[in-house]
Amino acid sequence: MYDVKRLILLRDLAEYATMSAVAELHGITTSAVSQQLRTLEDEVGAVLTRRDGRTLRLTGAGRVLVDHTARVLAALEEAESAVAATGDVITGVLTVACFQTAMAQLALPVAAGLESAHPGLRIRLIESMPVDSVPAVRNQEVDLAITYTYSFGATDLPTGMTTDYLFDDPLVVLAPTAWHERISEMGLAALAETDWIAAADGAPSVQSVVFSCRQAGFTPRIQHRSNSFAMMAVMVGHGFGATIVPQMSVPDDFRHLVSQPGVTQPIIDGARRLGVTYRQASSERPAVAEAVRAFHRRVRPVELAF
Repeated sequence: MYDVKRLILLRDLAEYATMSAVAELHGITTSAVSQQLRTLEDEVGAVLTRRDGRTLRLTGAGRVLVDHTARVLAALEEAESAVAATGDVITGVLTVACFQTAMAQLALPVAAGLESAHPGLRIRLIESMPVDSVPAVRNQEVDLAITYTYSFGATDLPTGMTTDYLFDDPLVVLAPTAWHERISEMGLAALAETDWIAAADGAPSVQSVVFSCRQAGFTPRIQHRSNSFAMMAVMVGHGFGATIVPQMSVPDDFRHLVSQPGVTQPIIDGARRLGVTYRQASSERPAVAEAVRAFHRRVRPVELAF
């Protein structure tokens, strides 16, 4: 019988390509990863990797073993879920990851409700962006995660994972109030010559600014950067420019900065799509299934009135 922990190391090597990356992922040394993979090769009786420059590539035998590893891990988790489903009550610890702007409005009330309804269940909350929480779910460090994709693009999930759609968080334009009438009349074109505020290049939200402005016929002049939607609102409030952010992220004190749609056309047509992401093999585990249902019941948790 092959050691499951060693199979996981090989699977992660197939994805991350270097021993050091796998070692960092698992919190062990590079030499420990190397030793475990050599032991796995002895167990299998075949060479599983070959060096290609500074990275390791899987051999044919290695690729076959990685393909089977996904099914082995799924079968083990399905068995665990099936055993847990035989119980009369929902107990244990459920780890939920959620990004910052959805934590207060979505994750916290759902977690509190679950613990109240099921005294034997404890929810562990972790603030985490989808770029980190999705791998954490895949690696079984997290049971489920509240994630998002922007309507301007989508991200493929690793094999064996799924996302249940919850609701759309509309994108809104934040601008100094003195600009609102002109924006209502002209749309984003009214902001073609103004400064823009956005996150650092590479952040998913940057595309919402760039794509929307290009749809309006211009490339935004991004002069200010912040990785905090709340700080972007503060900057807009001080007259440093305009930005586009998800509606849920607008602090209460800055809702007056949201430019309302015009009479003839919307200012912007886009959204951040929220979902709950989990491993398919865990879907029958009572705590996971109940949490997914609870998040669906919490759909569109707050209707912001402007």
